[in-house]
Amino acid sequence: MRFGRVIAATALCLMFVAPGWCRAPRRFMEAEAEGAALHYVGNVPIAILSGTPDEIGRQHAALMSEQARVVLTVPRRFAAEFGVEFLWPVMTAAGSMLMQNAPRSHSAELAALAEAGKLDAGELAVGNTLLELRRVGCSALIVDAERSAEDGPLFGRNFDFPALGVLDQYSVVLIVRPNNRRAFASVTFPGAIGVFSGMNDAGLAVATLDVYRSADGSLKFDAAGVPLAMVFRRILEECATVAEAEALLQSVKATTWMNLAVCDPESSAVFEITPKSTARRDSTEGLLACTNHFRTSEKAVDSNCWRYPRLCSISPSARLTIDDVQDRLHSANQGELTLQTMVFQPRQLTLHLALGSPPTSDDALQRIDLAPLFAPVPVVAR
Repeated sequence: MRFGRVIAATALCLMFVAPGWCRAPRRFMEAEAEGAALHYVGNVPIAILSGTPDEIGRQHAALMSEQARVVLTVPRRFAAEFGVEFLWPVMTAAGSMLMQNAPRSHSAELAALAEAGKLDAGELAVGNTLLELRRVGCSALIVDAERSAEDGPLFGRNFDFPALGVLDQYSVVLIVRPNNRRAFASVTFPGAIGVFSGMNDAGLAVATLDVYRSADGSLKFDAAGVPLAMVFRRILEECATVAEAEALLQSVKATTWMNLAVCDPESSAVFEITPKSTARRDSTEGLLACTNHFRTSEKAVDSNCWRYPRLCSISPSARLTIDDVQDRLHSANQGELTLQTMVFQPRQLTLHLALGSPPTSDDALQRIDLAPLFAPVPVVAR
């Protein structure tokens, strides 16, 4: 009886002390393979990939091909949810066509992932161009250094997307260290090589936010553009500042409408992207909020969004902590759609992250120090 009571008490304690642990079973195996490694920090799986595009693709497959196979069922199920599964062949053809516009290194990495993991190339193409094929909502709040109670700016973000009973269980942090490019962290899913949310070794952080309407007369979709998730990955691989990110965005042709929130250790901006042009929106009184509308005069159509004023509901004199940013993100959560909540600290190269059952916005944030993960693996003399 006493032993039974101990077991019951322990279970009850775990229910209250570690609810995230109880409801978020580990879907990834800690392992080393092909020169890569996957381990956990708290309940957050972190996969570290390095080398050439072919090597990174093979490492991705070695560590996460089974999980990627599950995640890659989501786009087709998503099409079925909206009654357009009959368009699946068109979607795979469109995804494959768009990937032809991506940088050669990214195409090579995706091909290596498909071959080594025995994954369907069409499903991979759709999964990596989903930003162009479907839009959903997200929220972001950037706190500039002068309004931060921490050392330097804070960049908070909710990633919102239908989980379909899958995605909330398969979030992963990829640490990618490409040869001759910047190392970066991407908060993503297995099988995805582009970037939706991430930060690089210079402390440059980005987050995508979908947009539904534009006043600039641009096409909603331009098949001649570069898949935006790959453009945003290029920013993390090649840029160190917001200014450099802006220059890169201005140099490529976009596929569709999108907000990109960007923050480095000293500055921030939201870039309003269409196939026609890219406009910049800067912070006001040290704060910069973003949801799913364009707000510059040349692109805004209807900027009404219930989440935006909640993100901005901050005393003019307040200096914000990480907890304050998370509180604003929680006020803007979208329930079952909010799959990831994060706060980047660009100066510290630190990520605070909640994953698991939605909404994640009120879950405890796991601190992840990225600097040691970005460092190259030392060569051991033999």
